[in-house]
Amino acid sequence: MFLSQLLFNISTLDNVNNCRHDLAPQSNPGMDRTPINRISVADQAASLLRQRILEGEFRPGTPLPELPLASSLGISRNTMREAIRILAQEGLLRRNLHRGVVVSQLSLRDVKEIYQLRRMLELPAVLAARRPNSDLLNEIQGALEAYEEAVRERNWPGAVSHDFHFHSLLIRFHGNTRLEAFYQNMIGELRVGMILVDRSHDDPGALPPVHRKMYQLLNTGKLKPCAAILAQHLDDSEARLTGVMKKQAARTAH
Repeated sequence: MFLSQLLFNISTLDNVNNCRHDLAPQSNPGMDRTPINRISVADQAASLLRQRILEGEFRPGTPLPELPLASSLGISRNTMREAIRILAQEGLLRRNLHRGVVVSQLSLRDVKEIYQLRRMLELPAVLAARRPNSDLLNEIQGALEAYEEAVRERNWPGAVSHDFHFHSLLIRFHGNTRLEAFYQNMIGELRVGMILVDRSHDDPGALPPVHRKMYQLLNTGKLKPCAAILAQHLDDSEARLTGVMKKQAARTAH
């Protein structure tokens, strides 16, 4: 199904939102204005594009020309640019000097550098969890259970999202919000590649138990064993992703 069929009358939605804004009663100078959060048209367009990317319809390296895409969705070029900006921040799209906007495609060097950073951030985070916050541990448990369910349902985009959420929560043990934001941007670049990895994994059901073991060790304060399992898990994850990328490169070459 083409994107325009899914984004039903999105330009009309834009006009409706504008009309509501124009018709809204003017607030009294003496009254506080209560902010109302609405989902923008750009957010809706980004959501649809995100779905197509994560489901594999738009493969890594696929060009997404701005004007034709905006026309097919029935939205303005500026709105399309905002949707692209949202997905670029998530690491799903990037601007290429010669090809315009393309679905992100990692190089082997990108993968090596990202996993180097993951080790530098995640392993010390686990070792810093000497006084674990019970609320944070509950969040980690929730991410783990959602991950397990997604794998059982073979929902690979969902599985990768919950997997990344699990690892992102580990970073909170550093107690540094700027570091959390940096980590989120960095790990987003892996999203498309990891979906391909999970789909092709010979035993995807073996992945969640590693995370459950890490959670159990964290919960009981056994930080060094937890860090050791995490280190091995990151090594295995990098090896799987690198292997999938090399196989894809070989197929493309032929």
